[in-house]
Amino acid sequence: MERLIGKQAPYFSMEALSADGEHFVRVALPDYAGKWLVLFFYPMDFTFVCPTELTAFSEHRETFRAAGAELLSVSTDSVYTHQAWQRNGLGGLGYPMAADQTLRVCADYGVLLEEEGVALRGLFLIDPEQKVRYSVIHDNNIGRNPEEVLRVLAALKTGGLCAAGWKAGEENLRPDISEREAPVLAGTAPVRIYTMPGCSYCRSVKEFLRQGGISYEEINLAEDKAGQAFMESRGYTGLPVTVIGAEEIVGYNMPRIKAALGLSGANEVK
Repeated sequence: MERLIGKQAPYFSMEALSADGEHFVRVALPDYAGKWLVLFFYPMDFTFVCPTELTAFSEHRETFRAAGAELLSVSTDSVYTHQAWQRNGLGGLGYPMAADQTLRVCADYGVLLEEEGVALRGLFLIDPEQKVRYSVIHDNNIGRNPEEVLRVLAALKTGGLCAAGWKAGEENLRPDISEREAPVLAGTAPVRIYTMPGCSYCRSVKEFLRQGGISYEEINLAEDKAGQAFMESRGYTGLPVTVIGAEEIVGYNMPRIKAALGLSGANEVK
């Protein structure tokens, strides 16, 4: 299955039962531009675990809306089956129920059980720019927890680093930079970092510097001939090369990078 996280959400356009359960409408991905979308798949109407999930999300729908998110459920049943289920036991939900009878949307999101023609319990958080930011796919015997989805949504909206068990209102993680050290670093230790596209270690070092508020100059070795000449003159082959003042650090060596920046606890960094 192709990775979806960080990529544009696969386009969809499906018939759906309206939020009030009275009409058949069409829902499409562009309808949700500018909002967060909680897109969640379930296997079948008139089953056992599914109604517990659908009603649980319904009970939290105003909390999701207050967070700027809309709910959309999807199964491979028809809109007529959705409506019959609501009128014969499920009750109103207050959000649309989409019908993916072509199975294409389920396949595009990697949740289709082809041999059965139903969806796994996949859930995707799609941001206002319509990129997939979170996904989880459960075994169909296990229901999902809307409160955990709300926690993840709140964490994503901070734009920062959130520790395991983070809860809304708690602080994000920050690199080990004190208020006293930060201005000294910014003023006296110019930082250059030599990188190549696709280098995961390069991204990690840049993220560390950004989170610490440390400005740096990035040299893209795929394009910068002076940077290429620098690497050749030094005989460096590892990436990234981080230059802090007069010190040149080759590779993903966080203890040396922190030490060069004058940060405390340098030996504790992995």
